[in-house]
Amino acid sequence: MFKSIRWRFVLIYFLLIFLAMTIVGFFIVTQFEKIQLDLNSKNIKARVTSIYASSSAMQQNDWIKDVESIRRNVQNNIQLGYNENVYIILNDMNKTIIASSITGLEEYSAYNVERISSEILTRSLNGTTAETILYSELEDAQISHVSYPVKNDDGDIKGYIYLTNDISYIYATVNQSKDMFTQATVIALFLTIVLGLIISKSITGPIKELTIKTKQMSQGNFDQKVDIKSDDEIGHLGKMFNFLIDELKMSMARLTQEKSKMETTFTYMADGILTVDKKGDIIHINPVAKRILAVKIKDIYYDQIISRKTHDLYLDKIKENNWNGTYVLETEKETYKVDYAPFMDGQNQIGGVILVFKNITEQFKMEKLQKEFVANVSHELKTPITTIKSYTETLLEGALEEKDVATDFLKVINSESDRMSRLVSDLLKLSRMDHEETTWTKEKLSINEIVKDTHTKLLLQAKNKNISMPCSLDSRNSNVLFDKDGLEQILLNIVGNAIKYTPEGGEVSINVSAETSNVILTIKDSGIGIPKDDLNHVFERFYRVDKARTRQMGGTGLGLSIADQIARAHDSEIEINSELHVGTTVVIKIPKLLK
Repeated sequence: MFKSIRWRFVLIYFLLIFLAMTIVGFFIVTQFEKIQLDLNSKNIKARVTSIYASSSAMQQNDWIKDVESIRRNVQNNIQLGYNENVYIILNDMNKTIIASSITGLEEYSAYNVERISSEILTRSLNGTTAETILYSELEDAQISHVSYPVKNDDGDIKGYIYLTNDISYIYATVNQSKDMFTQATVIALFLTIVLGLIISKSITGPIKELTIKTKQMSQGNFDQKVDIKSDDEIGHLGKMFNFLIDELKMSMARLTQEKSKMETTFTYMADGILTVDKKGDIIHINPVAKRILAVKIKDIYYDQIISRKTHDLYLDKIKENNWNGTYVLETEKETYKVDYAPFMDGQNQIGGVILVFKNITEQFKMEKLQKEFVANVSHELKTPITTIKSYTETLLEGALEEKDVATDFLKVINSESDRMSRLVSDLLKLSRMDHEETTWTKEKLSINEIVKDTHTKLLLQAKNKNISMPCSLDSRNSNVLFDKDGLEQILLNIVGNAIKYTPEGGEVSINVSAETSNVILTIKDSGIGIPKDDLNHVFERFYRVDKARTRQMGGTGLGLSIADQIARAHDSEIEINSELHVGTTVVIKIPKLLK
């Protein structure tokens, strides 16, 4: 209970009032008792003086000469109080009582009378008044004793006036005063508790309210305000609390906004983000990282997850690299560049590591394709150059003398030169298209007219291989918006390939179909076909299904790649379907010009 500041306030008030009342009560009662006793002492001394003055016999130098007169005076003339007794004691050897307010004690030695204190009497033998307060068992009361020595003219003690006074009434009054102070103290303490609770509530009430509001604030409820009821320290504390609430509310709003931004960024960014603490527990992982690492719901440990992809990114390995580095992670279908760096905790110590998974699959493929491209170009150029060089050296060594041999050699050199020329020309075309340097002159074209021209140009080539080449046109609107040279290039490349890879006696058909929004060109042959595994690669540069046969037929391996680039530049599509040893069908879909 006393852990509460309110009850501690009450206890402090209680103790202060208790101590104050005790000290004040003790002082007042003590002083009251002292005053009463002093007053009683003065009264007794005055009574002694009165007794002495009231009897002429007692004023004689020798009391023994007129004992009867002294005795009559004591018993008849002296007015004593109800609780007073007087004894006239002769200063002889036995200290004989010659007169007493209590009859029957005359001639007794004062030392033998229980009502007289021998000690007090003895103390007055030296001529000084002796007094004290003693408890009398006989009377069951507090009795005040005064022994007053009376001297003769020569200064010798002739006797003693001994007065006793029952002062129990004084102590009764003192005790009543004590009881009154005790009752007053109890009442004061009770009022102190009540008032202390009321007063302390004015202090602890706002503190309790602050405590409740603070607890609610710790739970995230910042819509709290403290009622300011005073302009004292408690009021200032409440104002500061309200100010703090407003500041925290704004800070939390900013933090929430920033957190929302960060979470949205992490969630929708293209890169995978993974945050791990020093113990290996996952703190944060965005959806991209979950997909990359195939994270399951029960997965909570970093090493458990990363072990499915690689062992080189274990947390211990990262620690060995001082929490900083880069790693290339290759999965079955994709390649990622993993950059990792540490983050700091509240003590400015390394708290863990953040890993960023950046998809570099296309970049990786491009680098690979570039390497393959350079290797293919080098190889494609090296072969004709080597052939030309070897034939030229042979001619220089004397083959020129043999006309037939020289003619054959020159034909080979010419053929290889044409092949290099075609290769360089195709490479230049692709390079210009890659860098978007090719200027396309798009115009209204009739597919039927372009197909007819292409058919005418390649008909002789087909007849030389005894290949039939039927051509079916569409009488409906088949106009397109296309670059004329580009469209002819596509048809010459595709139809040329069909003739090239169709055996003698086969067939290559060209069909034009005008649909609602597209014009469809279908080139179908009965050639050697393309294996299923190679279909996805036929548009890649220098890709050949049968490299030896392609080179033998004079192909550069760039024709379909060029056709695909031209088609995409005109929002068109080329689709190839093929079956090995059955034939190939190429479908070209071109947006139709409706007006």
